[in-house]
Amino acid sequence: MMYKNKKMCVTDLDGTLLPNRGKLSEKTINTLNKLKEKGILRVLATGRSLYSLRQVLDEDAPFDYVIFSTGAGIMNWHTQELIHSRNLDNEQIVMAHKVLEEYEIDYMLHNSVPDTHLMHYRAKAGVKDFWDRVELYQRYACELDPKQLQNIEFATQYLAIVEADNHERLFESLKEKLLPLKTIRTTSPLDFKSFWIEVFAPKVSKGDAIIHLAKSLGNGVEDCMVIGNDYNDLDMLEVCPHSFVVANSPEELKDRFTEVSSCKDEGFSEAVQVWLAS
Repeated sequence: MMYKNKKMCVTDLDGTLLPNRGKLSEKTINTLNKLKEKGILRVLATGRSLYSLRQVLDEDAPFDYVIFSTGAGIMNWHTQELIHSRNLDNEQIVMAHKVLEEYEIDYMLHNSVPDTHLMHYRAKAGVKDFWDRVELYQRYACELDPKQLQNIEFATQYLAIVEADNHERLFESLKEKLLPLKTIRTTSPLDFKSFWIEVFAPKVSKGDAIIHLAKSLGNGVEDCMVIGNDYNDLDMLEVCPHSFVVANSPEELKDRFTEVSSCKDEGFSEAVQVWLAS
């Protein structure tokens, strides 16, 4: 069978390929290897930094390209070469800081690509998930001194951590005030209850990264399939016509995109099978 109109398979990682603190299953690895045999590129699109990603994936993991930090960077996984990045500049850093300071929320400012695991943090509300993340990255984190912002030339993103209650109203307010910057929300991968609100340079998202990568390779998004499980996957789910979500996704995503089995029940392999047969 020819797969001339199927050029690229894009998948999220946590909650889509990997269950909580899990690893790639044998079936997932077999599916990724079969995609290679068919000449289909395997692309991982994750919110993780490269540092965090390398804690769970080896350099020989079966992927061709990795979109990381929610689209702020793209790496050729075989060569480990950074092929695309987009950061906040100083003017955007200062502007976003002024907006965030209007709210009683905890947030972090991450260094520019590729060193996105290095951060400065600003505690205001003291949300537990925020302090848990600071502790997790304590070797790479220091307190933010607003007076030093003028000396930060570039940064990948701001990341605010908020309680689930009324997070939607807060997210919409921040999203409007921070324009033209890109504001994305996702469920915390630490406590799975609170929400992370991420602020990037304009045109940073998994969807924009897929468009950039596909175009650079001479492909179109119509030749791709994508699969995800959370709100930070929304841009790429909307960009590609062949979009799937696993059963452990929020209801509003399952209402909009083709649902397959959960992460734990090999939903990725099921989605690939459906796409290849279409």
